[in-house]
Amino acid sequence: MNFKVALIAVGLSSVLAGMAQAATVPDSTVSKKITLTAQINDAMFVSKSDGSTWYGTEDLEPLDYTQKAFTKVLPVRVWTKGSEFNVSLAQPLKLSNGTYEMTGAKVTIAHSGGDSAVTFGAPLKVTQTITGNGGYDEIHNLKIDVNAPVKTATGPSTNGSYSGDLVMLFEPVAAVGP
Repeated sequence: MNFKVALIAVGLSSVLAGMAQAATVPDSTVSKKITLTAQINDAMFVSKSDGSTWYGTEDLEPLDYTQKAFTKVLPVRVWTKGSEFNVSLAQPLKLSNGTYEMTGAKVTIAHSGGDSAVTFGAPLKVTQTITGNGGYDEIHNLKIDVNAPVKTATGPSTNGSYSGDLVMLFEPVAAVGP
């Protein structure tokens, strides 16, 4: 009987130790995440600037010590057979901690025509001008900007980790025949 009691005690202590390790993360820690995806076909290839992989998790960086605005610039390499491609957001960019949501989320892409907003529901046509590797091959800077939420009068602190998915759709523009 004593062996069974000891075995139960060991099992319960293991459960309690596991619960202690699964405690919530303190508000003083900082963790930020964006998951990026790309749609690829045989007329187009989208990658990091090195041409080999795509982005996984990226940390947004505060503009200054006040941590009221965050930004990140990601170089994106686009190879296309034709000179033009469309890019848009597959869903609005939202970063949340479960209580609050970052505001003013904006995604822009730098290209030969300047910096343009990449939005949900409205594809942006980008014209590439640099030829190479059997098509058009350019690196475009993708910039993500968000503002920290404002604490509500009776709400909890805005401290914590905010996360969301930046889902973009890259599409080749079909060539128009004569």
